[in-house]
Amino acid sequence: MVVVAKFGGVFALLLASSNVVKAQPGGGIVCPDNGGYTGDADYIGQGPKAAPLRGAVACVDSPLTVTGPGGTQIASLIYGPMEAGFSFTQLSQFFKCTNTDAALPGGLDTLTAERFAEYQCGFADDEMSVLDDCGGHATPYHYHEHMTCLYDSDTPSGHSTRIGTALDGNGIYGKFIDGGVVPDDLDACGGRNGVTPDSNGETVYYYVVQDNAPFTIGCFGPVASVAECRALYSTCGDVEIDVTTTDGGTFKYDLDCPCFENGSNVLSSEGDGDDEGDGDDDTIEEEDGMNSASRLGLGLCSLLLTNAML
Repeated sequence: MVVVAKFGGVFALLLASSNVVKAQPGGGIVCPDNGGYTGDADYIGQGPKAAPLRGAVACVDSPLTVTGPGGTQIASLIYGPMEAGFSFTQLSQFFKCTNTDAALPGGLDTLTAERFAEYQCGFADDEMSVLDDCGGHATPYHYHEHMTCLYDSDTPSGHSTRIGTALDGNGIYGKFIDGGVVPDDLDACGGRNGVTPDSNGETVYYYVVQDNAPFTIGCFGPVASVAECRALYSTCGDVEIDVTTTDGGTFKYDLDCPCFENGSNVLSSEGDGDDEGDGDDDTIEEEDGMNSASRLGLGLCSLLLTNAML
């Protein structure tokens, strides 16, 4: 049985255990239920590399237990930004979409997928969400965005604490660095060099959660430019589509290309849909942390969306 309810103006999905969505496999790793993951030999010390476009790119250091209609799970997986696509049947079944032309291709990041689906289905901005209030969903449960339930603020530095460990062995931390500020020096992989609460005063390379794609990891770095990130992926530059959102207009989007600059993953030379080339019109903004209205009602029971969900 599938039940769609509307909480606080947001369409949420409740699934009986027989209909719980299975996330598509990818990434090729199994994260330990009790933490302690240290990375993968194929990525550690290998220099810049592409991250898996489907499946886990990192493991949570101290996994939480989540309970939903599908039962209790250990939430140890961190996925990259991209979804696997939505058919009209899925949009209709789970979100009561009535536009028979509505469908989303695979290779959109989760936030863009939500906003594009809202436009196609005639919903208001922030009326649809595929993630819960910590930025995760599905079976096996995994995180894509925010992960605010997994980190705190270190005292006295104000730096966010560590969330997990990437395949390359480097740490992933919450969105704030020393001083409790958002960093302005992240590379195209989503990483930076700096001192963390657990690096014993040493400067290390690590990843920082962002409100916009790639959210955690765009690639395994460090890299010197967006072009270097793009060169790691054969999928960057191969298929571009027009994406329209309810409140953000129309912009170009490069499917399955997790390399972003100023909100766009399309190079200016390829036509990024921004006359000034600064990408500002392409950015889908969210407030600090989760937008509570757009996430309300999913909670930890958003184990979502049939076999195409990631």
